[in-house]
Amino acid sequence: MTVDMAQRHFFSRELFLYFLILLLAFGLRFASLGAIPLNEFEASSALPAAQLAGGAQPSLGAQPAYVLLTSLLFGLIGSGEFLARLWPAMFGLALVLLPYFWRDLLGPRTALVLAFLLAVDPGLVALSRLASGSMLAVAAALLALTAWRFRRLALAGAMAAVALLSAPLIYIGVTAAILAWATQRSAVSVDRVALRTAGLLFLATALLGGTLLFRVPQGISGLGQVFSYVLTGLPGFPGASPFTVLFALLGYAFPAVVFGGLGALRAWRQVEPIGRMLSLFAGFVLLLIILNPSRQVADLVWVALPLWTLTAFEIVRFLRVPKEEPVAAIGEASLMLLLAAFLVPTLARIANQPGIAVYVNVALFVIGIAALATALIALGWSRRSAFQGMVWALALISALFLLSASSRFSRIETTVANELWSPGSAAGQLGIMLITLGDLSYWAQGQPGALPVDVRADSAALRFALRNYDLAGTTSIVPALAITMAEAGSPAELSAYRGQSFALSTQRVWEGWPPNFFAWLLFRQAPITTTQSILWVDAELFADAGFGDETAPEGSTP
Repeated sequence: MTVDMAQRHFFSRELFLYFLILLLAFGLRFASLGAIPLNEFEASSALPAAQLAGGAQPSLGAQPAYVLLTSLLFGLIGSGEFLARLWPAMFGLALVLLPYFWRDLLGPRTALVLAFLLAVDPGLVALSRLASGSMLAVAAALLALTAWRFRRLALAGAMAAVALLSAPLIYIGVTAAILAWATQRSAVSVDRVALRTAGLLFLATALLGGTLLFRVPQGISGLGQVFSYVLTGLPGFPGASPFTVLFALLGYAFPAVVFGGLGALRAWRQVEPIGRMLSLFAGFVLLLIILNPSRQVADLVWVALPLWTLTAFEIVRFLRVPKEEPVAAIGEASLMLLLAAFLVPTLARIANQPGIAVYVNVALFVIGIAALATALIALGWSRRSAFQGMVWALALISALFLLSASSRFSRIETTVANELWSPGSAAGQLGIMLITLGDLSYWAQGQPGALPVDVRADSAALRFALRNYDLAGTTSIVPALAITMAEAGSPAELSAYRGQSFALSTQRVWEGWPPNFFAWLLFRQAPITTTQSILWVDAELFADAGFGDETAPEGSTP
């Protein structure tokens, strides 16, 4: 009776903790989700989805599942930035809950810690807020594996089809899993009847869902298209350098590299099959990414997942208060946290004033004090207590680091040009441009979006932002509004127009390692460049038309 009550009590507490983790994950993924305009990479898939919802038959590109699913939302509700990112956010939220269904294999506490780590991991948050099929591919693949484990064959087959239709990075994960399994030579018993059933459901989903019940016939080639982009890369978005990929792994998931690396060493030393399989999978993924010339930073999600699982195993080993010298462990953790409170402001000073050597010396002094104090506690009290207290402190510091990095994606005022998870450039001042266009249209026609716009800039992000406007082509009759690239100069036919420049996109100008590491780590500050466009407006739209010089110089405000 007492044991049953204790188990029910823990189960209730466990579910409550999962609920809190889910709330945290929801906030990180959905806060201000539609506030930032789509960048070029996001718009390259969201724009075909909007065209498909409007009755056109565009190419589905490298992410057919995302385009098809998003087109359903656009067709039912209407297009927008929030809806363009809704499916990735939903699948990212589902990924956070998956450890709950593996807690019998991982252990209840390990599964709970892993769910928290998945909720706050910056890479997973970034991909969940990115209008692309990357998160769909990862989450759908793991959902299919989980469903197969519980013999939910329909769900397993459907999710496998979604995964293989979502993004090229799915093939990196599948290849690494096969290599890890072959290396371990693990005996796997497969129910052929269940496999045949799931395979038929996979084919049905790929055929019917991949074509929206044959309304999109080009979706039949979706599986082949996704695989081809693994080899050729995403058109218009060149692969990242190996140094950029390795820097992103350290810059976003450094706690996973440290704790996960320790977990991998322990798994091989103590012959733990799960830990060995996870470490082999992470190693093969990293190797495949480095060898692939069309690599993207988003591919690192397959490395982060096993590392976070190994990290959860390691953290759980030190969650209990030690039986020997518990005061020493608590004192060690408190001291480490106190020293961290001094270290972080010092690193901020180094970021703002990298030439000041005194701050570097202070940082090294704080680190030296931490190492000396740990050694003294280990020698004077207990090595186990000293190490355990240090792990407590590092775990808490890592959690705060992850929360800080993940929460940046929901801050509208924060530039995302120096974030590494999205290929290509970041969105510029498209939001401000839309406000200006709406005001001009309201003044002229009494309603926003009523004036046609002549777009002379080759930008998917701009065309998605202007999806509700009549985009007039270049004709002999120039409409009241026109948008050109600043580098193209001032067209002669727009000499009687007034122009205002807007940043169309922002792009980082560094590769591999940022010039000031601490400025990037703490504030995401690093050199960027902008691509400028000009909004041209017929001077007749303004109240002062006819007074003074109507050919205002380029860059003047209306």
